[in-house]
Amino acid sequence: MMAKNAYVYQKSYEWTPMKELKPIDYKILFELMKDSHRSDRQLAKALGVSQPTVTRRRAMLEENFIEGYTVIPKFGQIGFEIAAITFLKSKLKYETGDEKTQALQKMKEWYTKQTNVILVLDGRGMGWDAVCISLHENFASFAEFIRAHDSELSDWVVESQTFHADLKGGIVIKPFHLKYLASLKQQ
Repeated sequence: MMAKNAYVYQKSYEWTPMKELKPIDYKILFELMKDSHRSDRQLAKALGVSQPTVTRRRAMLEENFIEGYTVIPKFGQIGFEIAAITFLKSKLKYETGDEKTQALQKMKEWYTKQTNVILVLDGRGMGWDAVCISLHENFASFAEFIRAHDSELSDWVVESQTFHADLKGGIVIKPFHLKYLASLKQQ
């Protein structure tokens, strides 16, 4: 459960108090993680609450806790061969103030334009400062992406290394899905 004094780091880069979730909010959220195309009426029936309660709580969740609704395709079957996890070393950890803010904004703009990039996060571990997850149609498109990445972000990224996974013929030990988290949280 959410701590009473929990905080969220919003897009404005300021810490603000996070709205506390009620048990019904978690139940709705987990049901949506398992199957997000269910109607409020179906959710209400499954949870044993009224449809207006689900509609009201879902609206609050969508405003504060849900980034979006999406389909999780079988990437290898829709034209992607490679999933790339690229680890990055950045000069930004030494920057402060406006320089860091401007650099982060430029990096955000660059990554946002890359439609094949599905996630970029700051972090620490194994000597790396950030991670980028991207999907590619083939090795040539991956190589083109990395060349552009290294060239256009060279003011901020000093080194990168990539782990590749084969989306077409590789062994899938566990497919990507958020329903696993919902099941974990309900145990």
